[in-house]
Parts: sequence; structure tokens; C-alpha cells
Amino acid sequence: MGDTATNQTKQNLSEMIERLLQHHHPYTKAALNDLSPLLDKVALVHGDNHPELGELAILFKQLRADMDSHLMKEEHILFPYMLGLETDAPPSRPPFGTIANPIRMMMAEHHTDDLILQKMLSITDDFTPPPGACNSYISLYAGLHELVKDLFQHMRLEGDVLFVNAIAAEKIKLG
Repeated sequence: MGDTATNQTKQNLSEMIERLLQHHHPYTKAALNDLSPLLDKVALVHGDNHPELGELAILFKQLRADMDSHLMKEEHILFPYMLGLETDAPPSRPPFGTIANPIRMMMAEHHTDDLILQKMLSITDDFTPPPGACNSYISLYAGLHELVKDLFQHMRLEGDVLFVNAIAAEKIKLG
């Protein structure tokens, strides 16, 4: 019975990581890249009449920098270690001690990004374009809305499920 629980935890790690690497990470990178020039354009054209666009641009640049670093750490350090917990190879202690250490760091980054996202939603009235907004403005807000929605799902999947299961899997594997 213990093996079934272990196998389910391992299976879930792989499935969750696969979903993150196949959907959430590529989407986040593409959306951040695609929305950046559009935000610059809209802020340049409409910033005088809508000063919140200047603040939005600052928040977006901070989010983009945070996400670039965050995704890289997950893809190159954290996820490979998590996947290694599923192999039959003898476990080795990672340089970060236990997986709880980088997970704490990832969760702190999630908290910071959550605050940025909440501020973005607040200053844009949940990405509601102003009356008479041009197509670029409307497209920008629609794209930002989708990005924020996906990032909230992404962070919930990691924080509420993946990270909890990874800590449990490490305890089982390393004893």
C-alpha cells in the first residue's frame, strides 16, 4: 500500500511538471514577450491621458524580470531534482540541502509576483479598457487579463500541489 502512495506521488510530480513545462512556462514566456512592445506602444500613445499606464509598465517590467529568473530556476534546478525523485537511482543530497529550501524561495517569489499582479489588476480596474479605447489598448488589456489568470493557476498548481507533493516524495525517498 505504501508503494501505491509513493507511485501516485511520483506520477503526480511528472504530470504536474509536464503540464508546467508544456503549457504554463511557454505561455508565460510568449505572453511576456508579446505584451511588452504592445504595452510600450499603448503607454506612449495614451500615457498622458491615462497615467496608470506608466505604473502598469513599471509593474510589468518587474514581473517580467521576476518571471524570467523564476522560470529558469524551476526549469534548470528545481524540476530536474523533482523528477530525479522518481527514479530508482540512489538519492543524492542536492547542494541546496532539502527541497524545502528552494521551495521556500519559490514561494517567496510567488508572493512577490502575486502582489505585483494584484496591483496591476487594481490600477487597471481588472483590465477594463477606458471608454473609446483603441484596438491596441483593448488587445493589451485582454492579453494581460489572460496572462494574470494563467499565472494565478500556475502559482496555485505549484504552491498548493506540486511543492507539497515534492516535499513528501523527498521524505519518502531520502528517509
